[in-house]
Amino acid sequence: MQFEKNLSLLRKKCGLSQEELAFAIDVTRQTIYSWEAGLNYPNIVMLKKIANALNVSTDDLLNGYEVNKLPNKLKGLKLTYVKPHKGEVKYEELPNWFIKLKPDEEICWALYDKQEKDLVRDYSYRIFTKGKVLIHHLEGIEIEVKEYSPDFSSTRMYNQYVSVKENGSAWLGESYYKDGQKIIKTYKDQDFLDDWGIGGHFVYTKMKYNEAEDYILEYEGKKHKVIKISYYDPDGSDDYKRAYFEVFLNQDFESLVWRRYTKVSMKDKFSKEVIKINNCEYDMDYYAITSRLV
Repeated sequence: MQFEKNLSLLRKKCGLSQEELAFAIDVTRQTIYSWEAGLNYPNIVMLKKIANALNVSTDDLLNGYEVNKLPNKLKGLKLTYVKPHKGEVKYEELPNWFIKLKPDEEICWALYDKQEKDLVRDYSYRIFTKGKVLIHHLEGIEIEVKEYSPDFSSTRMYNQYVSVKENGSAWLGESYYKDGQKIIKTYKDQDFLDDWGIGGHFVYTKMKYNEAEDYILEYEGKKHKVIKISYYDPDGSDDYKRAYFEVFLNQDFESLVWRRYTKVSMKDKFSKEVIKINNCEYDMDYYAITSRLV
């Protein structure tokens, strides 16, 4: 990620306009514009002033948030139920991928598997929404995905394309390189739908939740007011409600923590963290945390 893109992303994350950032570091708005357009770059003194104004490191500005900042183990994470949440929650992220479906968004996250008594990082992602696309007359968002192994080595890079409508989101296609050749698949290819569709079909998943709950999330000595939404695996072709998911959101409805459970009757390996939902038992598979939490 280039400096100019990092600056724009981090400025917007802080909720600052170009004018407000310019005022904070005593430059003109045109200067901020020229930096974000890649026309000019700040010197080291100004770079430090920008970092202080945005409450980030100079490394964050230069390199973006890297997956190696995610912890190797999850320790001391606690979630405490408070009360039912008032009002509807509109979850505007790509389900189970934790990124808002609009241009110029970025997120890093990692899956944590239960090994003995610890939650140990399994693999990680860095995801960036590049912009709008048009595939078979359907508008969508292009998402750049970088996948990392447990030792933070980059293992795979590919692009996904997602359609967003008022009633939800659906996978439009993907592209990647194999043996020097670019492969492009869309929702009109059955092998793509078998991997990314719902029951092998092009279906939109919902984005609105009316039965959310308020929780307190404690991590690394800090407490966060969070909102929990939950849902079942939308692809119930093999076994109805075979998987159950919980997502804990901040007050801007952005994912901080995620948990996946699988129906006990469908598992061979168990974490022994079993919950009961509507008289069915589910055992925990993975946690995920996003860079918004750390």
